[in-house]
Amino acid sequence: MGNEAVTAVLADYALGDISRHVTGEALRQARDTLLDTVGVALAARNAALVAVLAKTHAGSAGAAGSTIWTSGRRADPEIAAMVNGATAHALDYDDTNESIRGHLASTIWPVLLALGEEVRPSGRALAEAYVVGVRAAVAVADGMAIDDHYARGWHSTSTVGVVAATCAAARLLGMSAAQTRHALGLAGSMASGSRQNFGTMTKPFHAGLAARNAVLAATLARAGFEANPSMLEGPLGYYALMDGRARLAQVARSLDEAWTPARHGVSLKNYAVCYNLHRMCDAMAALKARAGLRPGDVERIDVAIEPQGKAPLIHSRPGAALECKFSAEYVLAAQFHGRGLGPADFGDGILEHEALRSLMRRIEVCEQKMPPAGAPEWLEGYAVVTVTLRSGARLTERVDNPKGHWGAPFSREEIARKFRNCVAFGFPGADAAGLEEEILAVTGADRFEGFSKLPAQVPGRG
Repeated sequence: MGNEAVTAVLADYALGDISRHVTGEALRQARDTLLDTVGVALAARNAALVAVLAKTHAGSAGAAGSTIWTSGRRADPEIAAMVNGATAHALDYDDTNESIRGHLASTIWPVLLALGEEVRPSGRALAEAYVVGVRAAVAVADGMAIDDHYARGWHSTSTVGVVAATCAAARLLGMSAAQTRHALGLAGSMASGSRQNFGTMTKPFHAGLAARNAVLAATLARAGFEANPSMLEGPLGYYALMDGRARLAQVARSLDEAWTPARHGVSLKNYAVCYNLHRMCDAMAALKARAGLRPGDVERIDVAIEPQGKAPLIHSRPGAALECKFSAEYVLAAQFHGRGLGPADFGDGILEHEALRSLMRRIEVCEQKMPPAGAPEWLEGYAVVTVTLRSGARLTERVDNPKGHWGAPFSREEIARKFRNCVAFGFPGADAAGLEEEILAVTGADRFEGFSKLPAQVPGRG
């Protein structure tokens, strides 16, 4: 693997001058993802995962500590980061980044806000720490064969996210380079997360664990706790364990790149399901609208997607509601039968519709390097959906960039609408507009002192 000092490179970047990377585009992403992250967390207020976490980590820090967004209670920063991170990922409605094959904001923002309530930084400092976290995540992923890492079963949201979020925390806390290397050594030992748990409460908990471990690594190291300062690149370290074909020199090169949407941008979700399903969902929606299709018209549905596109879709025959979020067969059949794919649409009993189950059995998904329709080139992925009608006619639609993708972004109003809908789902009747205004002002504030308009903090809304 070579002897590149990746741990030191990441530490120096996290603490150094990043002004050329804090572009207007990067700052807008920080603002928008903060709004989206808090919104999807509030939408998950009544998720079973959140109820269990509330029982076991209800908050015990009194007036001090950091806020748990869905309850308004306070807890030690690492606990608040864990609960908020898991809650933000609970509905699988949070943003994604293709460079890391995972989610960014649900591991980074819970860390920065939990620590931010403690150190009271400027909004600019929070935004810069977010940029550090995003760039560190992309660089860490670039240092390995990320597709292979993911294919082996690792959940990169957690394995990459804990290292990246630790870099963000170190910057926000103003740690020294030596302290940051020790923090990264701790984070490397706490990196974990198996895709076998997709479709269970533990999948979103990975984001919460990454957030908690980043806070823990940073606060311990700042207090004098030591780890191997070459943990990431060492022969028995992070990269050796995570990926035997690591490309360590690429980490520094990645950190030197300009900020670009294709590398550092995120895709906001239009559906509360695995992101690898969004292209086919948009393709199916376009077909239905174009041809006025009804369930009784369909003989079968064939879907072609990019190589490794099926990797997260591990539940072709789901047996539980959470598993449905990782099932192309369920999602397409549900969409065809007019069911929504939002936060409200994955409760118990969703598999009891016999006509829906019948259509699921007539859906087949395959990976193909060459798309069967349209141009042979594709960037991050594609989906070609072909519907064969009972009449024998065949209808085809291809989507490469689904709505919300950085290449087909939401408008400002669409971002705001998603946020308001999320708040209304989790806290009916809450002042979503007031909270939206407060969140959007964070990254430009002189001093961050937490939120005052979370619905759970308003009397009668907790």
